[in-house]
Amino acid sequence: MMAGMTNRFARTKAIIVLTGVVMVALGIAVLVNPIAAVETLVRIIGWVLVAYGVITIVSAVIKGDPVKNAPGALALGILAIGFGLFMGIAPRFLVSFVWTLIGIIVLATGVFDIVEAGTYRNEGSPLATPATVSGIITALLGVIVIFCPLISAGVGMLVAAVALLIDGVTEIIFGLGM
Repeated sequence: MMAGMTNRFARTKAIIVLTGVVMVALGIAVLVNPIAAVETLVRIIGWVLVAYGVITIVSAVIKGDPVKNAPGALALGILAIGFGLFMGIAPRFLVSFVWTLIGIIVLATGVFDIVEAGTYRNEGSPLATPATVSGIITALLGVIVIFCPLISAGVGMLVAAVALLIDGVTEIIFGLGM
């Protein structure tokens, strides 16, 4: 019994160290080229959606469906293939589009914060100045994201890369310490 537990423990240690090494490698890859990393991620998700769509359609055609759900499955499969192809073929456009939408939301939030700060100012609240400054900073960041969506996505990926590196090193240290 004890020998079996020791063997399981050794495999767990190896898996933890291997996971840490993979996380560090991914973190380094993202640090080297964060924009390519986000595009690659979108492209992979797109091709997975295409595979899912094909499997869904084939399954719906082969199995049929006793509760008449096959048309819904076919529609879902076609939609997954279409969106997956778009993601797989034009990942840069999709990343830019999504980050531009995020920028518009951030800009609107900043503008609303500035308007709200005016209400604070009218009421004589000490929160007026910090709310105004916060709103201006938020609005400016929104403008930056709108005009530089790929750079903004790259910055987000850099944050993710740092998190991967830290977590990966921690996993390696933990695994080696077992």
